[in-house]
Formats: sequence, C-alpha cells, structure tokens
Amino acid sequence: MSKKILPISIVCATHKGKRRLPLLLNSILKNTALPKEIIICGTDQSDFNLINIQKFKKLKIKKIISRIKNQTIQRNLAIKNVNTNIIAQCDDDLELESNYILNAYNHFLGNKKKRKIVSAAILFKDFKHQAIRWNNAYYNFAIYRNILLFFNSYKKLKYMSVLKSGRIIPLLPKDFLTLNKSPKILDKLEWVCSTIIYEKSAIKDAYKYNPKIGEKAYYEDVFFSHSLYKKKYNLLIDRSVIAYHPKTE
Repeated sequence: MSKKILPISIVCATHKGKRRLPLLLNSILKNTALPKEIIICGTDQSDFNLINIQKFKKLKIKKIISRIKNQTIQRNLAIKNVNTNIIAQCDDDLELESNYILNAYNHFLGNKKKRKIVSAAILFKDFKHQAIRWNNAYYNFAIYRNILLFFNSYKKLKYMSVLKSGRIIPLLPKDFLTLNKSPKILDKLEWVCSTIIYEKSAIKDAYKYNPKIGEKAYYEDVFFSHSLYKKKYNLLIDRSVIAYHPKTE
C-alpha cells in the first residue's frame, strides 16, 4: 500500500554530513506519510555519497551545492527551490518519529489559523527532552532560579522566553519534560528551535539574518522565530511532533 504524499517540503542544510543524512532520510522513509519533496543543500558532492538512490527512490530528493558553508545561507538556498506552501526545516543530525510529517502537517489543514510556527519536541535517544539538563538545574537549584530572576528584573519567568537582559531560556513545564504518549501543545512562546514547520509566506515577515561568511550562524533560530513572535505569529511546540537528536556534552 502506497503512502500518502503530503504537500510539504523538507529542507535541510548539511556540511560533511554524509554519514548523518542516510539516518535522517531513513526516518523520513519510515513515516506514515511522505513529503512531496526533500531539498538538501550541502557544501560538497561528497555530502551525498552515502545516499542509496534505489533505497530512497520513493523520496523526491533534490541536491544543491552551496559555495558558502553556513547553515542559514544553505537553508535559504534550499527554501528558494521549494515548490509547496508548507516548509519543514530539519537539521542533518536528526531522526524523525514515524508520525512526524503527518502530525506537523495537520496544523495547517482546513480553516485552522495559519499564522503559526510549529516546533518539534527534540528528544535524546533515551527519550529525555533535549532541554532536560537546563530544566533540571532550574527546578532543582534555587540559586539558579534567583540568578535568572535577577536577569529578568524579578519578573515571572515564562516558558521558552527571552529575558529582559536579552538571554534566552529553554524553560519547559515539568510534566512536558516527561513526554508521555498523550499529545500536548505548549503555545504562545517567544522563541523556538530551528526544527520548525511553517507556511512559506512567513518568510517575508521574518528577520533577515545575515551571518558572516564562513562562520556558524549562532542563534539564527532565535532571530527567525522571535521576529515572527513580534509579528503576532503563534509559536508552539507540539509534543506529538518528535525528532531525535544525538546527545552532546
């Protein structure tokens, strides 16, 4: 039985990602619904050397080479080649849960409010949320909470917000970190990570981040998402849209 093809484009920037990309593509292939296209922007043809064309023939993969190594520049180049109204950004070191594409796409069906940015819940392979170490420090140490309150002019801290000092905090509710099987949405956030799904039209409202050539675009996800928050987009994290990330120190 063939899987349903949804009008959604997955865009991905990669650099020296030849061993990571097959894992991402394999997880996409295992999804209950497939995207209309996958556009990957690498920095060298070798980035694509381990992609088995026969294995992934059901996926419409478009490969682009960028002369500039920078995830923002590469992602923007991929977006220029998108042929659908819905864009899903993915990093090359992720693996998507089997209902990722379908659950993400459902946010944009019918008459549902479209001015939204849907962020995935990013988990480690042990199923703990990526932000759990930061949140454990927050919930377990009063001195840490007091320092953050100081930087926020002693105003109540909000989930996934930007402090008065300009620092970002990945604060999540305790029960959200448990990530049980029941779907849960955390919305009206001030910023989200780069693993997001949105309508292509949102790009015109977003802050145009111009990173220095050859340097990593630090906090580009914050600039992008927070600028849309200020334009009255609803930023949310959907706990049923799950991607897995390798744990780093």
